[in-house]
Amino acid sequence: MELITLSNSLRVFLNKTDTVRSATAGVWIGSGSRFETKENNGISHFIEHIVFKGSEKRSGFEIAEGMDEIGAYVNAYTTKEYTFFYTKALDYQIIKAVDILFDMISNPRLFESDIETEKGVILEEIAMCEDDPQDVCSELNERSIFEGSALGMDILGTRETVSSFTEKHFREYMEKFYVPERMIIGVTGNFERDEMLRKIEEYFGSYKCTDNPLSFDAVNFRKGVNLRKMDTEQTHINLSFSGIPIDHEDLYPLQVCMFILGTGTSSMLNQRIREQLGLVYSIDSWLGRYLGAGYIAISMSLGSQSEEKAISETIDIVKSFVRSVTERNVEIAKEKLISSLIMSREQPQSKLSAMGHSLLFHGRFIEDDEIIDKIKKVELSDVITAAEKYLKLSEMSFTAVGRVKTESEYRRILENSIG
Repeated sequence: MELITLSNSLRVFLNKTDTVRSATAGVWIGSGSRFETKENNGISHFIEHIVFKGSEKRSGFEIAEGMDEIGAYVNAYTTKEYTFFYTKALDYQIIKAVDILFDMISNPRLFESDIETEKGVILEEIAMCEDDPQDVCSELNERSIFEGSALGMDILGTRETVSSFTEKHFREYMEKFYVPERMIIGVTGNFERDEMLRKIEEYFGSYKCTDNPLSFDAVNFRKGVNLRKMDTEQTHINLSFSGIPIDHEDLYPLQVCMFILGTGTSSMLNQRIREQLGLVYSIDSWLGRYLGAGYIAISMSLGSQSEEKAISETIDIVKSFVRSVTERNVEIAKEKLISSLIMSREQPQSKLSAMGHSLLFHGRFIEDDEIIDKIKKVELSDVITAAEKYLKLSEMSFTAVGRVKTESEYRRILENSIG
């Protein structure tokens, strides 16, 4: 592993492996809805789309055809806190692939005709998400628990903001956020080191620092009951608790706690709510982690006739967790965590993504062995402490989407269940 910082503060990491016949390159930018305003909400995601429409050297078709003719793959996605562009190609084609990728990002043409066309695409994407009750439930949940913060805004933006964007908006935003202090470039696999560095310098060496590093304000968790009616066969429910940010020391005990509680077929929630009672098809728990904020979520989808029983049983399991969790639960969960980590890292794109994410948000590489060592050190007492600290039913937020009951009815169910 080689970490290089260019004269303009752009960080580059190279992980060369001669035993494979392909390479994967990625560009991370600290740009997402977390850093937007109500007026430009969705612009980070729109930029992710619009750069594929053409650069100063290539049309959108030439970008697509150029990747196809060398058998390369290119894609991108936007989160609330970063945008990630990446390409994968055979070792002897990777320089051609990154030339296209870097050109798209650094020299987008931003034609108004392309912008208008892509508005239609993104408005359809918004409509698609609005038709998916699970997406709606997830977005409503985050909008509610992070109310008053940009972290509560949707990644896609709104119909109004998306429809309002012009070339000027994109150029002003990219000048502020597509800057070296908010960017990471990484390459892993089989490639020529010096040739790759020359290509990176060619496209990004002239970028200037703008004194706009990745920064954030801490965000408080807001509890409440949040409902949205939709014409669906099932109701989608999310129980959320205040959690931890990305860099918190309680991460590994809490991850073990989540595995025991609701991740996987042997978890407490899955065994009781699905296998024994047959109330849901699936039930899950996970951690939502951001810079300076986070939450714990338990989600399920079920028919209206099963809601009260499922909610009550779920709360009972949360209430009794610290009394019922065992050493065996902890050991199984730790093994599952380690196994999933190692298996995911054997995928080049997953490995690259983890490395870039680590450098962007932690300022260093967190090696797999360090993570595994911390997981192995988690003890039963650590899991119990984490559960007592974070699974506070009195501070829980409740979100439901679908053929929902009244707010008073849900409050009654919750109050009776919590006691």
